[in-house]
This record gives sequence, C-alpha cells and structure tokens, in this order.
Amino acid sequence: MYKISVNERFLTIGKGKRKQAINLPYESLETLRYALDILYHTQVKSVHIFTDEKKKVWKKFKKIATPVYAAGGLVKKNNDNYLFIKRNGLWDLPKGHVEKNETFKKAAVREVEEECSLSNVKLKKYITTTYHVYISEKKYYLKIVKWFNMEYKGKEKPKPQKSEGIEKAQWFTMKKIPMLMKKTYINIKELVNTNVLDES
Repeated sequence: MYKISVNERFLTIGKGKRKQAINLPYESLETLRYALDILYHTQVKSVHIFTDEKKKVWKKFKKIATPVYAAGGLVKKNNDNYLFIKRNGLWDLPKGHVEKNETFKKAAVREVEEECSLSNVKLKKYITTTYHVYISEKKYYLKIVKWFNMEYKGKEKPKPQKSEGIEKAQWFTMKKIPMLMKKTYINIKELVNTNVLDES
C-alpha cells in the first residue's frame, strides 16, 4: 500500500477498502485528481483509492504530481539524544533535495551536515520512504524522501542553516520528543513514533 501525506492528511492506494476512510474505486486520472481535491478542500481526514493494480496506479499518480526526490536522517547521539530542526515554526528532521548524479545515502548525510553545521555524521541503515504532496505555482508535486538512521559522536554544537530558513538545530532527549511531536508534520510524527518512541 502507498501512503501519501496530503495537506496533513493521508491518501492511500492499495487493494480492498479501508475503514475510517473515503473509499474510491480507481477509474482514471480524474479519480486521483478528485482525491487530492477532497483532501485540500474539505475536512475529510483520509481517502483510500482501491485497486488490484496499485503499482500501475502509482505510476499514473506520478503523472499528476511531479516527483521530487530528497533524503534525510534520524540522527542519534549518546543513545538518548536525537537531532531536530525547526523551520516555518514546526519541528522537523534534517533533509534536502538529492542533487544530480548523487545517491540518496550521500544526499542524506550531506543535507544533515549542511543544515546543522556538523561534520563526520555516520550513516547507519535505511529506515523508510515517506511521500507527501504539495502545491507550487498551481501544480502538484510529490516529494519522495528516503530516510536513514545516522550516528554522531563529535562534540560540535549544531547550528541552523539560516539560508535554508532553518530557525533552530538542536538535540533532544527521548523524554522531550513527545512535546516536539505536537508541532510537527504528520509524516515526521509517524516516523519518529515508530522508530524512536515505540522502541524506547
């Protein structure tokens, strides 16, 4: 099943119907456009498009929402500290666009180091991929972000990359992370809850 954040709600694509969601059978590209319109212009919290050919529908979805690729990291220090950034008033994890001829792994480390002014961040393992749709100049874009576990053993104090609109870059203990999750994005909340809070 594909799970895409749209306007801080979820659009899913997969087999069968889902409870607590508006269920739409896939018929054409218009079904996908209609689902996006519902999530942007109503109070509906979840829309599910059901189909036996989810991979084909996923390819069609990329025709109405242009893919943009990014990578980021869940950075850990001293077993109990995690790195967060604050941008546009919301807490987030460091991430950024993948450059031409750059791998997701290299992009993830580079973006963490650039956005937080750190060096020698160590890449560990792949965690998951998140998807979210945004609108720019009246066009839909699909941001595809690959996330990786990382480790930092240095002593540099993180500093926000102001040129990227980052207000803060800071370490937080697991005890304080639930407070941050009240002011973050739905994808980040799921990622952190699954990979930090649920494992504690």
